[in-house]
Amino acid sequence: MNTRSKGQRSVRKCIQRLSSVGWWCEPVERAGKFQKKDLFDLWDIIAIKPTRTKLIQVKTNRKPKLNIYKNFQKTFPQFDCEVWVWHDRKSFKIDRLW
Repeated sequence: MNTRSKGQRSVRKCIQRLSSVGWWCEPVERAGKFQKKDLFDLWDIIAIKPTRTKLIQVKTNRKPKLNIYKNFQKTFPQFDCEVWVWHDRKSFKIDRLW
């Protein structure tokens, strides 16, 4: 399995989990052969409820450096920012940055 399809599988699992607990979710990544674009170049999923908005970065097997995500969270405290890491055959590990 190539890395793009593996990453998309992790994003779909994250969306399914959030949707099952009442979040309205949408992947924001637009990718093509020569284009890869996340929301603000950081976030893969936006999830909303009537009074809250989450921005989520989804990774597979490796936790990214969190400095850039924490800086975004400090600048825009109205968002709940999270980094979800899917570990193969296990589950998600979630880092909440607020």
